[in-house]
Amino acid sequence: MNPKIVTFGPVKVAGYLHKTSHSNNTLPAFWGEVSADGRHSKLHSQDFVKAHRDYGVCFNATGDEFDYLLGLEIKDGAKVPEEFHQYEIKQGEYAVLSAPPAPPDGNMAPSIQKLWGDLYNWLGETTEYAHAGGGAGGADFELYNCDCTDSVECESCKAGVMVVDVYVACTNKSKEEDNANIT
Repeated sequence: MNPKIVTFGPVKVAGYLHKTSHSNNTLPAFWGEVSADGRHSKLHSQDFVKAHRDYGVCFNATGDEFDYLLGLEIKDGAKVPEEFHQYEIKQGEYAVLSAPPAPPDGNMAPSIQKLWGDLYNWLGETTEYAHAGGGAGGADFELYNCDCTDSVECESCKAGVMVVDVYVACTNKSKEEDNANIT
């Protein structure tokens, strides 16, 4: 497994905030609730939306607990209603892995959870990169390739597949060491 290392951001996202933990991961149920009660459709109908690709942003990690924002990218200068939480993903380097393509109505949760574990394990084993957490690199997040709106089906969904990319903020250890040696 060799993740791609990419530079990404900054991106402003707005959507629904959920508090969860690694030991009691309630994210699959949260996604189900937001889809079933109409909040997901409501989010996609907002004027502030720049692109209809869903983000699942993990931030404010404290021990086992963290905040999760299911959101969409915001247009520059757009006014976002107060009911939506906003977060800016900082520009930085990210290690990225993609889940295997799955049907849009399929359960992708196990594949996504495996990607998270694979990326964190890789960062723990590699000598080149370290996890940046919410610091210099920004938050860790999921980015869904689906760009559907209520009236237009995206190309991925027309093809019957959904792909999720998981981005984990990282720093190059050798660059950090070089910067530390500058006096």
